[in-house]
Amino acid sequence: METIKINCLLFIFFLISNSFCEIYYDSYGKKIELPKTPEKIIAIGPGAARLISYLGKTEKLIATENIEIKYPQGRPYNAAYREIFKKLPIISEGGPDKIPDYEKILMLRPDLIVLCSADFALSSSISAKTGIPVFNADYGNLGTFELEKFKKTLISLGKILAAEDRANFLLKRIDYYVSDLSKRSAGKLNPEIYVGGLGFKGSQGILSTQYLYEPFSLLGLKSVIDSQEKPLHIFIDKEKLAVLNPEYIFLDSGGLDAFIDDYNKSKNYYLTLKAFKKRNVYTTLPYNYYTTNVEIVFANAYFIGKILFPESFSDLNIDKKAAEIIKDFLGKDVYHYFTEEKRFYKRISQKDEIYFQRI
Repeated sequence: METIKINCLLFIFFLISNSFCEIYYDSYGKKIELPKTPEKIIAIGPGAARLISYLGKTEKLIATENIEIKYPQGRPYNAAYREIFKKLPIISEGGPDKIPDYEKILMLRPDLIVLCSADFALSSSISAKTGIPVFNADYGNLGTFELEKFKKTLISLGKILAAEDRANFLLKRIDYYVSDLSKRSAGKLNPEIYVGGLGFKGSQGILSTQYLYEPFSLLGLKSVIDSQEKPLHIFIDKEKLAVLNPEYIFLDSGGLDAFIDDYNKSKNYYLTLKAFKKRNVYTTLPYNYYTTNVEIVFANAYFIGKILFPESFSDLNIDKKAAEIIKDFLGKDVYHYFTEEKRFYKRISQKDEIYFQRI
């Protein structure tokens, strides 16, 4: 009889507990039930900690991936919150679809795990082995970026973390930048342009590119390789680049070392390309570094616009604009971290060797 009473009480407690759960949905529409606003969060996978940083909730992080400590470069959010990451216990090496340490996660007892991964088996495994709710975040396939997906994810995660005001602020700033870039580039002809050096599972050289590079799209432009309706990272070969022979080349500074190594081995090849002959090769801030730096999407778009359409961007100081955008996204002015060894937003010139020329 006592056992029946206890079981009845437990059942009633279960019903009451569930009745107080808030229901949310992740980026893929999966339902998440949470009894309260999460106070302890673990971010796993490329871009997860970036989202928490954008929403101003890094104080809720209770663990980190080793990549945030061992390889901090190339990511504005890491520059802004590096001291927080350095103090946190490590639950994974980090990287696409790397398996975290389930025992450590269980010991830390987070309220929520934010996961950036296209591997749904990993999400299911984390849920099954820890019993902790998982928010699956998505803002584009690995190495690419989709603005509408990002905005949707920002709204959904903002609700869960009680950061709706912050999410709405970011959405307003994004809408402003999108509108401003569109107005400045309206009616302009599409020059022959190409972007290379985009990061993809590490640093890559000039042949690493993508369809529908978002900074070009924000300016209403297409790359010489664009032939798809969705962003997609690809590698082309040197023969293909020579055939395309764009008038302008933008090189991601995350891939500059790989490019310089190859340039020193193949100078004659590069000097046959139109963009090198005309000194129309420029460097940008790292677009992908542990997936896409969203603030850099907009900063690079302004820089590219200023190069291609100088009359429409004549009022713009690119350093001030990039600093403004980064501060909007992170609440901190960390642009100076990237100016210590400034090889971006420069023209690449070549004599006996590569050097970076102030524009």
